[in-house]
Amino acid sequence: MLGRGLMAGNRRKMLAARDDLADKVSEISASKGFTLFQMLNNMLDLSIKAHGIGTSLEETFDTYLTMKSVKEASFTLIPENLLYETAEVAFTKAKEKTSKIWFDSGAWIAQQYITRDIDDPFAKIGKDLKAFGWNIPEFTLEKTKDVISVRVLSPRFSEVYSHLFTHFLEGIVTTFGYSISHKEVGKGNIRIEAVKK
Repeated sequence: MLGRGLMAGNRRKMLAARDDLADKVSEISASKGFTLFQMLNNMLDLSIKAHGIGTSLEETFDTYLTMKSVKEASFTLIPENLLYETAEVAFTKAKEKTSKIWFDSGAWIAQQYITRDIDDPFAKIGKDLKAFGWNIPEFTLEKTKDVISVRVLSPRFSEVYSHLFTHFLEGIVTTFGYSISHKEVGKGNIRIEAVKK
């Protein structure tokens, strides 16, 4: 339902908005030291810019929330080749220790999501991993009441990195209270099935 009109521009064009939204925008603009005119024009300008790059304010906001979430969970950005190459070196020199570090890291990350105020921590960690793993063409992390299914497909993964990433995922899955029942790992190809403990 549309409420009161908001004037914008010298031509006195009217923008219709719900009363509650208009009141909130007016309140926010006042708290920031902006006029309502400035605030509305800024919002419209951002919406137009988002459209110009093929996205929307909703998608932009969702991306911001994802980045905020992964930052709070201690994820970080590093060059892709640096990650792959150092993983290869570490695995070659200390296979068991490196594998344990990746498993423990997955468990720690899962615990961060479990202890935060999130309605569905498993769904959230799956969404964030998919968003953060933009170099993974196929990544599904699904949970029913009794079963977790994980599918990862990425031609960029080396065999070693595929194994390490599997340990990371196992750490996540087991921390959510599931036991690995089936696992297939190959170069760039990971399948995991887990059942409720």
